[in-house]
Amino acid sequence: MDIAIIGAGPGGLRLAAHLGLAGHRLRLNDIQDAPLAVVRERGGLDVEQLDGTPWGFARVELATTDLRATVEGAEILIVVSGGNTHPVVARTLAPLLRDGQLVLLIQGNTGGALVVRRELDRADCRAAIDLAEMDCYPYAMRRPGPTRLRRTTEKRWLQIAAFPAKKTPAAFARLRTLFPQAVAAADVLHTSFTNMNAMLHVANCVSNAARIERGDGHLFYGEGVTPAVARLYEAIDTERVAVARALGADVPSLPDWFERVYGVREATLVGTIQKLSYNTDGAYVDNKAARTLDHKYVTEDTPTGLMPISALGTTAGVPTPAIDALVKIAQTLLGRDFAAEARTPERLGLAGRDPEAIRNIVRNGF
Repeated sequence: MDIAIIGAGPGGLRLAAHLGLAGHRLRLNDIQDAPLAVVRERGGLDVEQLDGTPWGFARVELATTDLRATVEGAEILIVVSGGNTHPVVARTLAPLLRDGQLVLLIQGNTGGALVVRRELDRADCRAAIDLAEMDCYPYAMRRPGPTRLRRTTEKRWLQIAAFPAKKTPAAFARLRTLFPQAVAAADVLHTSFTNMNAMLHVANCVSNAARIERGDGHLFYGEGVTPAVARLYEAIDTERVAVARALGADVPSLPDWFERVYGVREATLVGTIQKLSYNTDGAYVDNKAARTLDHKYVTEDTPTGLMPISALGTTAGVPTPAIDALVKIAQTLLGRDFAAEARTPERLGLAGRDPEAIRNIVRNGF
């Protein structure tokens, strides 16, 4: 397939490595040329096995800041630029999209497809496209060099849903060969509420704020998740599952998710995360903490993850005191108010809607 990848950060490069090895024709786009220049010079990415031995070369046919050139003729457009960028990416794409194209958000965070569809409509985009989102990033790779990526972990279970849900069968049929471990979710409520970045990132960063600001480079999960942090995980996770259920979505708890995605389930969350952090094939091996709280683990996952979960909880009549407290502390630690960028019911197109009306929208569209 002709695939356009929008976003050349770590996620975009890993996606290019994976899909390029599978033989797809790739275009890579970013608003900055620096991450593209090395790929353009090399012609693609060298991909290694876990032990560092060569696996193959992922060819990238075009690496450019020219979004029109990236999009033109592409069958599938994959947006990997982060949840905070979804509104501006949608507005920029609106005049460039053509009938028959499929736009996939990896990942949608909480409500990404709704945000993008609203922005496309506001920009008067008339193209007959399919719009879908994935619940989380599909695999992990390390980057030992500017154009070298090393395969580490591939998730065993992912969800994809289109908005509206009635388009999921057609969209999933086009995407299943790219992501064979994925399943079709009932609707975007299921993908949005399986937003585990919102569960795993903010609570860990807030709990380890001093270590992060000292820049000690500790293992984010292996050393950062203690029994107390795990209790915070469990509190916000219970609220997430309850809000989803009130809106009609049955989503896995955090322990269930670890088991489905990585095949790991120990007696405690700490035990599960230790195994994922210290086993040689663990998903979180050598996952170092950032050296600042001003990082996407807080600045993205708070306004596009936790805050919409809380807002939809209010809509559904489900209190979220632990999530609300975590949001308040995160904003206080950063000295920053996320209100201007938070995904509110208004920005999701769900203001004034009760749970049944929301379910109808995700099934049939605005």
